[in-house]
Amino acid sequence: MNTRQESKLKMYSATRDFLAPNEAITANLPEFAQNFSELQSTIREIQLIGETQKDVRTGLAKDKKAVRNTLIALSSDNSRKVFAFAKITGNKTLMDSVSFSISDFGRLTDVDLKDYAENMYKKAEAIIGDLATYGITPETQKALGEAIKAHDAWMEKPRMGITEKRQATVRMEELFEIADTTLDKIDAIIEIVRITQSNFYVGYKTARRLVDFGTGVIALKATAVDVANDKPLNGAIFTFATESTNLAAGEQPVTIRKKTAAKGSFHIRNMRAGVYKVEIKKAGYKVKEVTVDIPEGVRSDLKVELEKV
Repeated sequence: MNTRQESKLKMYSATRDFLAPNEAITANLPEFAQNFSELQSTIREIQLIGETQKDVRTGLAKDKKAVRNTLIALSSDNSRKVFAFAKITGNKTLMDSVSFSISDFGRLTDVDLKDYAENMYKKAEAIIGDLATYGITPETQKALGEAIKAHDAWMEKPRMGITEKRQATVRMEELFEIADTTLDKIDAIIEIVRITQSNFYVGYKTARRLVDFGTGVIALKATAVDVANDKPLNGAIFTFATESTNLAAGEQPVTIRKKTAAKGSFHIRNMRAGVYKVEIKKAGYKVKEVTVDIPEGVRSDLKVELEKV
């Protein structure tokens, strides 16, 4: 889960926690129960995958360290013993080929470590009958051989981990899309009680506020759709202009232009509170003008339906 997703999950959870104890207000709202249940189950699955991703990363790291350290310890031990044999018997060629310390092994890459460990195993195996008094026996060779196999098997595990992680990442993105869609529906439902339950409405909007780490509060989410089929429209240009009658003394007018992305929406962060006139244009569609009120510290949602020319 990336930083952006963690921020959104906090917002989802805050919204869920606000809505849960307000059943007296939401119980009779159309389609609310189904959508709230969908939101709750989606949050649970996001949290489960997030924890699994952490466990996979931590588990793989621990496994790697344990397997690698075992192979380094056994290989360096064999190296010392074969080196001692080579020096005592005056076999300089063998002495030079096995002269590795534990720190030397520790600096090797995983692939090189495997190669050097196998080389050490083969050299000892070739003269196993002469090494018993130096502490190398069929039993120690078996232990080294098993450590090499374990290391070799582990080297395949990260690939499995990456595959699992990629699948989890894809599913995580799907879940965030589901949560966003569900919350958009809940937003529309909550509008029903905007006047009759004003305190509840403001509390809900506050819970829905999304903070993006390092960039501030998202003030507005805008979406453009085709009025005929509700299909998101990419490339719709929104031009926001502050209403001059709503400017405080000394404030200058603000103009903001944004274009919708592939999913038909965009976000604006740290937008100055106030009333804006919005002009929406897209090739092949009629120009539309609307007004949006951006309150202080609360995310607003603007959905515009465009009609083809």
